[in-house]
Amino acid sequence: MVAIRSARPGDLSPLWDLVRRAVAHMNALGNPQWGSDYPTLALYTADQAAGELYVAVNGAGRVLGCACINGAESPEYAAVAWSASPAYSVHRLAVDPEVQRQGVAPALMAYAEELARRAGVPALHVDTYARNDRMQALFQKRGFRQVGAISLHGRPEPYPCFEKLIFPDKV
Repeated sequence: MVAIRSARPGDLSPLWDLVRRAVAHMNALGNPQWGSDYPTLALYTADQAAGELYVAVNGAGRVLGCACINGAESPEYAAVAWSASPAYSVHRLAVDPEVQRQGVAPALMAYAEELARRAGVPALHVDTYARNDRMQALFQKRGFRQVGAISLHGRPEPYPCFEKLIFPDKV
């Protein structure tokens, strides 16, 4: 059973360990979306301090995954033809490679959708690297549609951008 909760300061060390394992795993799969330059522990620390970092934990309290969920969007998002605004965005979602494909990422995305719904925010906006087939498949399975692509972090390939309307009848 996976539960989602706000991250606590004590979560940062195990969270950072899982992020480093996730980066190595992504790179081994041919997805250089993240590296030594991004994401950083400082970003996750700031996310936690702002109350915008959420963790997926098992029944024993082990951190299985994490995501920053907030209303901040990358400046590059301005070039995308979004259907709705304002929106929440999901940033830096990572799952421990040991528990990937066990529902952790879908649980984090469902939580982001629920946060938006409770706040009355009409949409969720996300992006992922062009080679991150797994994340793109998750977005599509959860009802997101691709609405554009941007360049980020100096990577050679684009980052497809996806949107899910939380209140489609109000857009």
